[in-house]
Amino acid sequence: MDRRHFFQTLLSVPLLTPLLLASQSRESDREIILISDTPHTHLPLLLKELLRNRTDTPRSFAFGDSSPHTNKLTHMLSRYGWQFATDPSVADLQISFRTLLRPARPSFTLIKDGTIWDVRSWNLRLLWQEMAQKHTSSSFLTVASVKRQESERNAGEFVTVYMNGHKRETFVLKENTRRAYSTHLGHITVQVANGNACIVESSCRHKVCLYSPQASLSGERIICAPNHFLLEVQGNAVDTVIG
Repeated sequence: MDRRHFFQTLLSVPLLTPLLLASQSRESDREIILISDTPHTHLPLLLKELLRNRTDTPRSFAFGDSSPHTNKLTHMLSRYGWQFATDPSVADLQISFRTLLRPARPSFTLIKDGTIWDVRSWNLRLLWQEMAQKHTSSSFLTVASVKRQESERNAGEFVTVYMNGHKRETFVLKENTRRAYSTHLGHITVQVANGNACIVESSCRHKVCLYSPQASLSGERIICAPNHFLLEVQGNAVDTVIG
């Protein structure tokens, strides 16, 4: 399964929308989306790579909902030094689950600050290939969200738009505006009003980005994976607007 088919699998399942939106919450900056019937065999290694170069060391985890895999995950993560927390609000790592409506090949992706990592170029390339070559389909989805390092959330001052991984434009959050952008799928439109930013139009098929909450705090973001589009609210000083 290549990256395009991976996201088509995720976004084609209506029940996944709330879970994917939760993974983009203001409290998390790094996520793992894993398709596997044995998440306990893959998650520790994925977490190791996801947390590489972080200045702190997250150590507590909690489950957002129940699953037949919680016991095995608890045992495996404990072996790697993680501590189980009964209260998800205080845990560094929150793990949630869903069952796919149709089976798919095992696969995964990692997200940092709304940017999809190309795992084929670093340590997880072999794991990606091994999972992609398996003929047994999986029906289980795991999303692991790591809490941001910052303890406080500040009001945003700017909105920055990224397309295909490159900064496209930055503008002031307090100034009401509406911007339209051309994408490989067609178009996407951003609106800023009363200090809140959101996507109001998109040519993507399932409109997941339209269901995302409005963004107003520093670090909040809205992602449209099919359009390779990211909107992020930022605080403090940033570069001037670029076109």
